[in-house]
Amino acid sequence: MSRKFYPYPADYKNVTSLKRARRAGNVFVIVLCCIIAVLLGAGAFFALSDGGKGWENLVHYVARSCPACPAQNTQPQAALPDAGQKQPEKQPEKQSAPAADVEAHLAQPFDPTALTSIPDVVDAVYPGVIGVLNYQVKKPGAEPVLVGSGSGFVFTDNGYIITNQHVTEGAAKLTVSLHDGRTYDATLVGSDIFTDVAVLKIEADGLTALPVGDSSKLRVGEFVLAIGDPISADELSGSVTFGILSALSRRINIEGFVNEYLQTDAAVNPGNSGGPLINMRGEVIGVTSAKYTSAGVDESGQTISSEGIGFALPINNVVEMAHSLIENGSRVRPGIGVTIVSYSDPTGAADNTGVYIRDVTAGGPADEAGLKAGDRLLKIDGVEKTTTDEFVEIIRAKAVGESVVMTVERGEEILDITVVIGDMNQIHR
Repeated sequence: MSRKFYPYPADYKNVTSLKRARRAGNVFVIVLCCIIAVLLGAGAFFALSDGGKGWENLVHYVARSCPACPAQNTQPQAALPDAGQKQPEKQPEKQSAPAADVEAHLAQPFDPTALTSIPDVVDAVYPGVIGVLNYQVKKPGAEPVLVGSGSGFVFTDNGYIITNQHVTEGAAKLTVSLHDGRTYDATLVGSDIFTDVAVLKIEADGLTALPVGDSSKLRVGEFVLAIGDPISADELSGSVTFGILSALSRRINIEGFVNEYLQTDAAVNPGNSGGPLINMRGEVIGVTSAKYTSAGVDESGQTISSEGIGFALPINNVVEMAHSLIENGSRVRPGIGVTIVSYSDPTGAADNTGVYIRDVTAGGPADEAGLKAGDRLLKIDGVEKTTTDEFVEIIRAKAVGESVVMTVERGEEILDITVVIGDMNQIHR
């Protein structure tokens, strides 16, 4: 059986091409509509998210991800707290006006567009971080020997340096080392044991002073860097650690002195004391001062080490005290020269709970009056007190030269001992 073949119409190809073009056009229109819908949805999301700051956050993210892009603000933003989390009210911090010669030598803020990464921040601030060496006389007539080291930072370009008081305590000689290896003998301008702030002066000009930030505007979660000389001033000088601000106002009692501290999880160790805590704008926002080394004991009595709990003095408080020390050399701090501790038995079975004298400063008012380590404090000026804070507050309210009667239990005796209030900064020199 033969087959017949019928030719296609002459315009078949043209008709087919037209149909395909129409289908492709329809698909293009549909895809375009979908893209527009997605863009409109994303725009609405960013416009309404984060209290209307979604677009701003997106710009910050793009700027941080693209170093070549012109950044309006390339600093990492602070982590936001959980929704509904109540933030602690910040107490206003005071800053006294510096002396004219100091103000003229303070650092200007860094150019924020130049600090687009952590290495940029480190490069900018590193020349202003210094090491402090404490030499003391151990034997009469002997030369001072090195007994400890700490850190600090350049406050003014003509040689004023800020560090901790406990870094300089008892020193017969202080030296500082700069990042380039230069060393200078330093003069102690003044120190304050209560706030743990000290100011040194070296005879040098053209130093890299570090700009200070505003600790009253900090937020939990901000990125920070701790820079200093942990453990050893020689082997580990200039170490940098990174973390966040964990809390803004921790009331901590250190050796009987209560201050408010910034808390950070940036690693700090002995030797970091006095060094700067830096934000991502290269500003000093705190002075590293202490850390928790123990989180308690386990069931077998072994010490449990704590991790990531360091403390720094807020820079606003430090700067206020630094100006006072530069202008006046010291600040009078009423005290009697004792360290007191509170003992309590969680079971309630012991009858020796209360406030005890742990240490007595040799030659201080308490020592001269006859108070001894181990005495149990019962009353002050005839009023019974049961906490360390109550005793401390009464002493602080007194003026230097006034007397106070301390009622103490010593063994089987109850004694009334009169103590003349002294200046803590003189007692501990």
